[in-house]
Amino acid sequence: MRDPVRWPILAIAGLAVLVRIPFVFTGLSTDEGGYAYIARQWSRGADLYVTAWIDRPQGLLLTYRALLAINGSGWTIRLGMVLAGAIITVALGVIGGLLADRRTGLAAAFGYAVLGVAPHLEGITLNGELLAAVPSTVSIAFAVYWWRRSASWWWLVAAGLFAGAAVTMKQSGIDGLVVGAVIIVLAGRAVRPARAATAFVAGAAVPLLACVAHGVSIGWAAYWNALVGYQLSALGSAGSNAETRWSDLVAHAGAVALDLAVIVVIALFGWRPLDRGARWTVGAWLGAGLVGVNVGGSYWPHYFMQPLPPLVLLAAAAVVGVPSVWWRRGLGALVLLPTLAWLLALIPMSPARRAQTIPYDALAARDDRIAAVIQATTAPTDRIYVLESEAYLYFAAHREASYPYLWGKPIDKIPNALPLLRQMLSSPHRPALVVLDTPPAAVDPSGGIAADLARYYHPDTQVDGVPILRAK
Repeated sequence: MRDPVRWPILAIAGLAVLVRIPFVFTGLSTDEGGYAYIARQWSRGADLYVTAWIDRPQGLLLTYRALLAINGSGWTIRLGMVLAGAIITVALGVIGGLLADRRTGLAAAFGYAVLGVAPHLEGITLNGELLAAVPSTVSIAFAVYWWRRSASWWWLVAAGLFAGAAVTMKQSGIDGLVVGAVIIVLAGRAVRPARAATAFVAGAAVPLLACVAHGVSIGWAAYWNALVGYQLSALGSAGSNAETRWSDLVAHAGAVALDLAVIVVIALFGWRPLDRGARWTVGAWLGAGLVGVNVGGSYWPHYFMQPLPPLVLLAAAAVVGVPSVWWRRGLGALVLLPTLAWLLALIPMSPARRAQTIPYDALAARDDRIAAVIQATTAPTDRIYVLESEAYLYFAAHREASYPYLWGKPIDKIPNALPLLRQMLSSPHRPALVVLDTPPAAVDPSGGIAADLARYYHPDTQVDGVPILRAK
């Protein structure tokens, strides 16, 4: 991209940083806390996917380990979120400039700088989808540059490297791989497709083979089951059938629509200004993102952070394509309005109301109070269990979990998860404390867990209405 365009995009990246900085010290989400806990356990010698179980690839955990190495309290995780937003902003601006024109690139960069905050999609958290979107978007920028500028093969190798890295952040991060393959086809015979494919695949293989080698070293069966196997085995079961998926989609559709509805409608008009090659590229990107949303099947709002960059690019193309300056400005304002309105509404709010409005802020503050009680009433070597998904508590309390599955979905999908939970609660080595963040009947409708808790535990205290039980 030419120098006159480079500096405005970097300035827009500064805007992306500024609108995200206020959320650095708001509370970590359940996922962020759980990832941080697993990363910390791994850094202390725990065997990833064995004693420190998680269903996410190593790239995500390595990123968390690096951020926690800067400061172990956790706020640096949100610095990762800020950096992720700025990088995607720049890369999207480059892609827009190469696939369309300078104005589209700048509009796409500006759009993501604001829209990427996506409060209802949890864009202000360092979720797996946002982490995967960083190397995916960079990969696509490199691949498009190689294609549109007839650049060196090393750009394609770099594109493959980042495309592979995206999959190590989250299994659904296939955007860069799919778009890279499409671009090689679009480039045609003039670039020697076999050589282009070799360069791209060679780059992608580096991070992927590194993860596979690590998986083999710890035990392939455990590694495969954590990342892929248990999800495949659960297909069609009560935890992952069509009815469950539909129920999850309906449950989260409202939150998703708050951030995406206007963008999607405007993006529908963004195809026309693009040339044929750009349409195929953006279409492959969007399609891969939507496939990624459907891979997990739970349809959590943050899943939709993955297709957000191509949607913003299409919306930018639609806005720039409007002939009238006034209509163009009005349409641009309409796209930005939901996110800007949310950001501006935070300013006059009281601290308590603001904490309730910002995703996870009030919940993390509550968990910090619970963690303080846990630390005051247990020894550092005591284990605890949180029923069933508030994984941030293990990180905040600096206490080890006595059960491998920190989130509720694996319990629903893994056949021996519930029996293992009951075995843990009744064991002579059962956890010192059980935090009842979720009613036992919601996890085990048969009443087995409730009976185990009544037999082996007694009420100890309550914090913010959350019961804490102590082992008898």
